[in-house]
Amino acid sequence: MPIGNTAKMKIDPSLYVTVGHAADLADVSRLWMRTKAKAGRIPAVEIDGIWFILRSAAEAFARHPTSGRPRVSSGRKPRK
Repeated sequence: MPIGNTAKMKIDPSLYVTVGHAADLADVSRLWMRTKAKAGRIPAVEIDGIWFILRSAAEAFARHPTSGRPRVSSGRKPRK
């Protein structure tokens, strides 16, 4: 489909979710999810500036949280 014709594209809501919903499913921030979508690290499509994430990818990420999830503080004291 031509690039300028995105207004006619439809997203199947059973297959795709918004960045916010995907972030909630995966327990990460919206910014993190959008960054991964833009980088092509998670299956997604952008339509008229709105990113939609493949629902199964967000759910899989939630089941396997160590695959690319931002690191949590280890509790160690910072170096001086």
